[in-house]
Parts: sequence; structure tokens; C-alpha cells
Amino acid sequence: MRYSLTSATNDGLRAKADLAPSRGGRSRTHWVAWAMIGAVGAIAAIAYWDEQRESQAALEDFALEQATLARSVAAELHARLALAGRDAMVAAELEEQGRAPPRGLLEGYLELRVRPSREEAMPVEPRAFQASLPLAGGRTVDLALSMSSLTAGFRAIDRPNAAMVLLLPPGAGQFHAADGRVVASEELRAALERGEASLRLPRPQAAALGLPRRTAVAGLAWVDGGRLGRWGVAVVANAQRQRDREWRARWRLLLAVLVAGGLVLAFGGLALRKQRKEMELERGLAIAELQRRRDERLERADRAATLGTFAMGIAHEISTPLGVIAGRAEQLLAQVSSDERAVRAARAIVEQTDRIHQVIRAFLGLARGDSPPDQDISPPEIVAGATALCEHRFARAGVTLEAEVPDGLPPVRGDRRLLEHALVNLLLNACDACEPGGRVRLEVGGGDTVSFAVSDDGIGIARSDAARAAEPFFTTKPNGAGAGLGLAIVSEIVKHHRGRLAVGPRAPRGTVARIELPADGRRPA
Repeated sequence: MRYSLTSATNDGLRAKADLAPSRGGRSRTHWVAWAMIGAVGAIAAIAYWDEQRESQAALEDFALEQATLARSVAAELHARLALAGRDAMVAAELEEQGRAPPRGLLEGYLELRVRPSREEAMPVEPRAFQASLPLAGGRTVDLALSMSSLTAGFRAIDRPNAAMVLLLPPGAGQFHAADGRVVASEELRAALERGEASLRLPRPQAAALGLPRRTAVAGLAWVDGGRLGRWGVAVVANAQRQRDREWRARWRLLLAVLVAGGLVLAFGGLALRKQRKEMELERGLAIAELQRRRDERLERADRAATLGTFAMGIAHEISTPLGVIAGRAEQLLAQVSSDERAVRAARAIVEQTDRIHQVIRAFLGLARGDSPPDQDISPPEIVAGATALCEHRFARAGVTLEAEVPDGLPPVRGDRRLLEHALVNLLLNACDACEPGGRVRLEVGGGDTVSFAVSDDGIGIARSDAARAAEPFFTTKPNGAGAGLGLAIVSEIVKHHRGRLAVGPRAPRGTVARIELPADGRRPA
């Protein structure tokens, strides 16, 4: 019959799929190779990330050191400015008393004198700081300091091509270095204005300050000079030592990655070689198993084809005695018209012979590959017909049958007798799997597809057996109680109606079989 040939075709496809282990083995080999490469890459990435993190932490520590050094320089500058302001006030007091300031007080200043406010201050050299402090009585103290005297104490911090101290006088646009140079840096001024404690300077900016063309870090601080104004302090140093440490760390990182990668590749190569040998052995075993299964399938397909031909002959031969039975029942019906009980019996014989005839015709059409009848069938009618046919088996087995059929289900198209037969097979299988007192439930659902789900609380089915449940001659019933054709026929009927059959275990125990058919002729997703 047709279902046997289709099953044999499916077996052939599965037989081709049995060659997959060799291709899967090659895929696993490629996967292992890529895994090794990925492992080496991951080691390199993690090591590089750790090196970058350590480098960033070292620069942050260096920036903190520079900020601390800038605050120390600011404290020293604050003390010097406070001393200069005090000397200016002492000179003003002595002038008011009519005494001249001592020579020791005037030393270290370019100018320190008291003048009437209406007089102009004397000009001083460009690289000097001058402040005019107003006093009571219309007088002013002029104080002029050379920047070299202010930065003299900071020259110990200056290191050629390494570090420098810069002072920003009040109102000035440029910084003064301890070596007497005047440099401009808008980046440093902006960072001071923003109140930042440190600033990382790129290579071009470091070179503009006279440092080597390398990344530099500046520590920043403000000094409140009181009447002498607000001063800015910047201690700038390049990060050459930190960068040299980074380069050494990177070389160590590269060496570590090379060593680790070499070990991974060496051990991975040994593993791949061993795996390749296992794959060759596995492939040989798979080929031998494939040949054995192919022989079994050919034998089963030949037997199924023989039985299918035999079944078609039996179906054809049954048609004649069925016609005789139906004719005699109709004659009997006319003769016992006065006996109501005999009339019901005769009508039952006529109806059942007609039903057998229709089922035989439907199976012959299925075997020939005819399309199913294009007629709408109500799902409740299918359920009612199937349950009526098998309810006596449930009563005899002591198993409860429950059916849940909601209203408003869409119709399906096909042969009602065949669909009833498929559902009867599922119900009887569920009944046979239950002990007395068991329960079988039939649930119908609708949507894009109409589903008939038959579940039981019987002994259940293993997943491996569920995958083969629709194969011809496969049965799990003990002592050869089943022929192994019921679910195979159900599967062919469902496929004939463009549907699908699924069988599987049910939690916590039992089995569930589900038929899904397209609603209104649509193919299920």
C-alpha cells in the first residue's frame, strides 16, 4: 500500500542522514581548530586588556604624584608671596615713620618703595612681577619681583627633558618657567580654570613646552597670594619612565602569549590527531551499521509492498460478500417490518456493511494516491463518529473516555471515514495502554489548524520509541499483540489530508498523540 512505500522512502532519507557522522566529525575537527585559535586569541585579549589596565593605573598614579607635587610647590610659593607682602607693609610703616627701609629688607626685590598714588609706577623688566598696593593717606607701595627669584627654589624639581615648574602670575597670559623661559599653553590655563588637579598632555603639546615628544602629565594647583593676587602652578613631567615600563611589559606579554599559544596548539594538535583516528573508526562503524539498517529497510519495504498488494486484493474480494450481506439484510428488512427489534437489527447490518464498503473504497483511494474528497467536515462529527465506534472497547476495558470539543471550531476538508478511522486507532491505542480504572482524554482545538490530541495515563512511551512509532511493523505491545501497522496507517491518512501526526511521552506519565489538520484546506505551519 502507499503508506508502506512512503515509509520506505523516509527510511531511505534517514539512511542518507546516517552518513552525517563523517561530515559531523569533520565539522567537529574544524570546530576544535577554531576553538584553539579562539583560546589563543582570548589569552592574548585578556593579557592585552590587563596590560592596558595596568598602564592606565600607572598613568593615574603618576598624575596623582604630579598633583601632590604641584600642591607642594603651591604651598612654597604661598609662603614666598606672603613674605613679600609682609615686607611691603613693613616698608610702608617705616616710610610713614620717616625712616628708610634697611638694606636687608630691600634685597631680593627689583623695586620696593612707597609713593604718592598720583605718581606713576616705575617700569620694570618684562620678566618680572609688579604689584601696586594702595595704602591709607593716598599712598601706594610698589613691589617688583623677578620671576627668577620666585622660581629659584623650584629649580631642583626641574630636570632637563623630563620635568619643569611653571608659574602663572595674576592677569598674565603666559607661564614662567624656572629656567627663565616664558611659554604659552591654553590647555594648561583652561584646565586651571576648570579646577582640575591634573591634565594629560599629548605629544605635540608636550613638545610645545620644551619637553620630549612624549605623553606628559601636569599637576595643577592655585595659590592665593592675598593682596598679591591669585597665582597658578603647573608641574609638568613626561611619562617616559612609565612608557618604557609599558613597552617592557608588552614584550613580556607577547612572549607569554607566544608560549601559551604554542602550548595550546601543541596539545590541540595531539588532540586533533587522536580525534581524527576516532572519527575514522566511527565512520567505519557507521558504514557497517548503515549497511545493516539498509538491508533491514529493504526487507521491510519488500514485505510492506507485498502486504499492501495482498491487502488491496483482500479489499477487492471483500466487496462481493459485503454486497450479498447488504442485499440479504434489505430483503430481511422488508419481511420483518412488523417486528421493531428485528427491523433495528436489520438496519444496523445494512448501515455497518455500507460503512465497511465506504472505508474499503477510501483505503483503496489512499493506496492509489487519489486526492481526498473536497468536502467540509465538522470536527465534532469526526469525534462523535470515532467515540461511538470504540466506546464499547472502553467500557469492556474499564477505562474512562473524556472528550472536550469546544464550539465554533472551523471545519476541515477530506474523507470523514478515513479521519474517523485514524482517530479510532489513536483512541484504541490509548485504551490498550491503560490499566482498568485509567483515563483517556480527547481534546480538540481550533485556529489556523484543527488539532485532535489523545492523551492517556498509561505506561507511556520512550522518546526513542516515539520517533519510530509511525514506522510500519514497529510496535511496543508485549508478546506481539500488535501488528505495528496502526500508527503507520494513521500517519498516511493524516499526510493524505495535508496534516501531521506527533507522538510523544506525557508528563508525569502516559502518552499523547496529536493530529493536526489544516482548517478550511490551509496547510499547517
